[in-house]
Amino acid sequence: MLDAFRKTPLAITLAILSFISPTELSLVAGDLRLSPHRVVFLVFIPLAIWRLATRPDCRLHAYDIPFFGLAVWQTFVFAYHAGHSGFVYGGSWALESLGAYTIARAYIRDLETLQAALRIVFYSIILAALIATLDTLSGSYFIHDLLRAAIGGESMPPMEFRKGLARAASTFDHPIHYGTYCATMFALLWMSEPDRTKQYVRAVVLIVAALLAMSSAPLLSLGLQVAFMIWHKYTLRVFMRTQITLAILIGLYLGVILVSDRSPAQLLIALATFDPWTGLYRLAIWEHGLDNLWASFWFGIGMADWVRPAWMVSPTIDAYWLVLPLRTGAPAFLLLMTGIVLIAYGVVARGRSSRDRLRRNMAAGWMMSLLAICMIGATVHFWNVPHALFYFFLGLGGAIADPKRVAQAVSRAAQPVRRMHPSFIRPERGLAMPGGALPA
Repeated sequence: MLDAFRKTPLAITLAILSFISPTELSLVAGDLRLSPHRVVFLVFIPLAIWRLATRPDCRLHAYDIPFFGLAVWQTFVFAYHAGHSGFVYGGSWALESLGAYTIARAYIRDLETLQAALRIVFYSIILAALIATLDTLSGSYFIHDLLRAAIGGESMPPMEFRKGLARAASTFDHPIHYGTYCATMFALLWMSEPDRTKQYVRAVVLIVAALLAMSSAPLLSLGLQVAFMIWHKYTLRVFMRTQITLAILIGLYLGVILVSDRSPAQLLIALATFDPWTGLYRLAIWEHGLDNLWASFWFGIGMADWVRPAWMVSPTIDAYWLVLPLRTGAPAFLLLMTGIVLIAYGVVARGRSSRDRLRRNMAAGWMMSLLAICMIGATVHFWNVPHALFYFFLGLGGAIADPKRVAQAVSRAAQPVRRMHPSFIRPERGLAMPGGALPA
């Protein structure tokens, strides 16, 4: 454990620890609330941007630009709709997205640092799960109630029970937030650990931790990542495996439409949720939310309430991929998707071309976790910690897509000569390969 903290930059360690810090520890100045992770981002985002702009071992890349553009656009749109209060609100969104992304992007520059950071993430999940266990056993929000009694703070929503068990929130603002934190990086945490025993330990801990939230979205995320991992393992040598898989999924989708009296989305909701009503309500959110989006396509509705039927009392929109364009317009969605596609392309390209097995595995694990969290974003709104965690995760992809560059300070002639077996010597271009050597 100490080795992981020693190898991880201070900015990354503080960011991860801030993710599991309760909201009651926020700094409040007037109408401005600075949660622990926002404080960390405020301190380190100037340093992170400076590192990206000036250090020789990292550089701004094409996929970084959309994230900077997204932060500027979000701040502008909210200010356009609501003036000063909108500027503060949009700035908070931008701080969480750009701050989390740039800190992860600038401070994690190689696989060793990435592995160490992921170990700290795993340790933080263990701590959060222990507190969640107290929630489940006591039937109350243990740490939140304790802190509110000591220093005050806003009250939590009433404790919910499913299958006779309390939905634990641990140190987070909602059980879904806690479950999302535990489940988001399952595949990446598995694939980044070379030891098989430790892989299974991580898997058991993450699954048990996520179960304490009693929320279908995190469990669906875990299921998707496990399915991706099984698919990856058993189709690795199959030619055009992605195209074949997509064809099968399209065929299944069309088959459900033909033989079922319910849509594929309704059928999935009935099978994959604890409470089918919540899933059907999310479908209604998408239906009426899209109507609002088409009516305010370019600049969104800002902080205003959205139009919906009277029976939909709650203003909550449980879908990040709908909230983003609905609040800040379609350009925000396009900027984010451009950044995700570009960085994902970089991760895949680097993973395929690398001869380092660990890098290939981590590239695959990152992509599996990315696909899962993107799918979950259709039924869960990322706000507060999950919002920052999402962009932090995207920033982690930089260590795979754009690894650390080290300047050659010592000339080749001055380097000590090491005797090597002929099979490890790369032949000069155009010369015959030594006997027994393998192509590099």
